[in-house]
Amino acid sequence: MKKLLMTSLLALAACGFAQDTQSTQPGQTQTAQPGQTQTAQPGQATGQQAGAQPQQKTIKDPAEYNAYMSAISNNDPNAKAQSLEAFLQQYPNTVVKEETLEQLMAAYQAGNNAAKMTDAANRLLQVNPNNIRALALLTFFTRAQAAQQTNPQQAAQLYGQAAQFAQRGLQAAESMPRPAGVSDADYKKLQDGVKVIFNGAIGMDALQRKDYPTAQKALTAAVSVPENANNLQDVYPLATAYLQANPPDYLNGLFYAARAVDLAQGNPAAQQQIEKFALYYYKKYHGGTDGWDQVKQQAQNSPTPPQGFTIAQAPPPPTPCEFADTIMKQNPDVSQMAYGDWLFVLGSGNEKDAQQVWTFLNGKGIPVSSSDHPAKVISATADELHLATTDDDIQENKADVTLRLATPLAKVPAPGSMLQGKWVGKAASYTPLPQQTANQSGAAGGGQQQTATNQQNPPAGCLPNTGGGVMLTLTDGALQGATVKKKPAAPARHGTTAKKKTTHR
Repeated sequence: MKKLLMTSLLALAACGFAQDTQSTQPGQTQTAQPGQTQTAQPGQATGQQAGAQPQQKTIKDPAEYNAYMSAISNNDPNAKAQSLEAFLQQYPNTVVKEETLEQLMAAYQAGNNAAKMTDAANRLLQVNPNNIRALALLTFFTRAQAAQQTNPQQAAQLYGQAAQFAQRGLQAAESMPRPAGVSDADYKKLQDGVKVIFNGAIGMDALQRKDYPTAQKALTAAVSVPENANNLQDVYPLATAYLQANPPDYLNGLFYAARAVDLAQGNPAAQQQIEKFALYYYKKYHGGTDGWDQVKQQAQNSPTPPQGFTIAQAPPPPTPCEFADTIMKQNPDVSQMAYGDWLFVLGSGNEKDAQQVWTFLNGKGIPVSSSDHPAKVISATADELHLATTDDDIQENKADVTLRLATPLAKVPAPGSMLQGKWVGKAASYTPLPQQTANQSGAAGGGQQQTATNQQNPPAGCLPNTGGGVMLTLTDGALQGATVKKKPAAPARHGTTAKKKTTHR
């Protein structure tokens, strides 16, 4: 819809709204004869009330009038652009400078000259900072440039620029004059259309900055316009803004994510990526994939969540303290437990289970990194390595082992590097870490409330303010016959024998 609107705006710049039913075809510009008046284009007059009729202008010099008419009458876009540039050079202070630049902007667009088109738009804003067409064009194309960027910093800069144009555009749209001959309904449609472009750009910039409330507000305004309700470029970011907020709004987010899956059906690769994103949050909220097809069906048939739309919420996951009991029941022989299970139980806050694991580990030599299960260096000195050794902690870049070395290292490994070879240390102590609370149950906030309650009033045998992992301290650390390598090809991880529900971690 946005591309169609941009084409319409530029076509309006080329043709104008003013009409004379006796001598001008609909959509053409009625330029005044010398001594007569010409109707101004939208965006020309500032300080007018929304919908007010534009002011009028007069070209008094016959030579200037003839030069202008000759330039705008050219049907070839490239030749027309050259004629308009020549006119502006000859008459730099012409009364129709804004209209000429609008015509020039449209001619460059018709000639597929994006650089010259945006240059004309910027020149147009120097004449009238509130020109709605120039602001809409610059917003649209700057956002498109940002979406094509592979450099995150450059993309963020371009999204920010697009949002700046858009903020100005929203203000200008409120007071844009209604062109002559345009009905109230068509004027409202044009006004809503440019707001779609502006709100979409503001929403995308806010999303990049993780300002989720602003992103939700702006993108909701964009997709609320019926002509833009099926625009994937706004629907998918809106779903993201709901789902990645803290706390997430799962119901709205999953509805628009399902709509995005449907809207992307013409692009199989994009559709697969969007559905993977949607299912991640759906399973997080619902607990499984059952019912997802029904959600997609509802989203396909309605541009907004229908009245009564809901998704059944999964029961709260067990606390780390509770899940430690499950691990111990599945692994009654501590010596046969997976390394990751050892660390999970030690950090669970379950005193009985942790003591049972620690009785076995205390004083033993433990390999914390090997060629099959390399650890990640979080920080390091010559005497001590802080390592992430489990799947979850490597992913979260979070240290779970402090390895105090028997001999200082000659070369300290860089943070982020992966250790290879066999690194061993003697288990000396462990410290359960605080649990980071996060709302995992949607807008209702049930999961966060459950977590807070468990932290304040833990069950018997569960330490308060724990469950966020563990820091296992090893001494006499040493490397046995290996070197440090930064990025192993396909590192294996320390997994667990049980399927952990670590939604609170």
